[in-house]
Amino acid sequence: MHPWIGPMIIQRPGEVIRNGPGIFLRGAERRLPLDFLTVLRKRPVIAAFRDIESLRIQDLNHTDVLYILGGTIFDLPHIVEQARRYRKLVLVDIDLIKGVGKDAPGIRFLAKESQVDGIITTHSNLIKSAQKEGLVSIQRIFVLDSESLAGGLSVIEKSKPDAVEVLPGVILPKIMKRIRVKTSIPVIAGGLITLEEEIREILASGAIGLSTTSSRLFDFSAKG
Repeated sequence: MHPWIGPMIIQRPGEVIRNGPGIFLRGAERRLPLDFLTVLRKRPVIAAFRDIESLRIQDLNHTDVLYILGGTIFDLPHIVEQARRYRKLVLVDIDLIKGVGKDAPGIRFLAKESQVDGIITTHSNLIKSAQKEGLVSIQRIFVLDSESLAGGLSVIEKSKPDAVEVLPGVILPKIMKRIRVKTSIPVIAGGLITLEEEIREILASGAIGLSTTSSRLFDFSAKG
């Protein structure tokens, strides 16, 4: 049994069960609950894809979470089907994917029709809608200077996502202490991460994980 798979839970058709941050399942059949944070603690690298054509889920042996940063809603059924087959979680950047509304009905569509596992967004008003639908919610903040960091953390305190993603992620080790003064929400790093040494520094700073589009980093092992 996969180490992050828990006990079986029975659902009614169309029901969404959420039991704390990141624990979720959906559908009409028996499904295994997947804990997003537990997954990242074991395999902290999130494989991010802008070019859907380059996505080969069967080749991702060292990552269990996928970010979909491009494509359209018509691409999602096949991606989710393949991800389920290989026991991966699929999180969609609702700000970037085409064909879905950036609102509560759009979130509901992603949860009930596309059956993704979570969303990524810069919009705090979508966080509660995602959580209501049983989706993992990750809010991105862009840190350009001290003022943008303070502003981003203020927004996070109010929206309370399941995790916050800091961009560019490569600066996270330098600002993690300042983040922890304001919030205990799990932190993910994203952007401009190109070296395994940077990954180690990010994880050592206290990040729960990191996202990257660099395929050569997908095989990083936290034990290495």
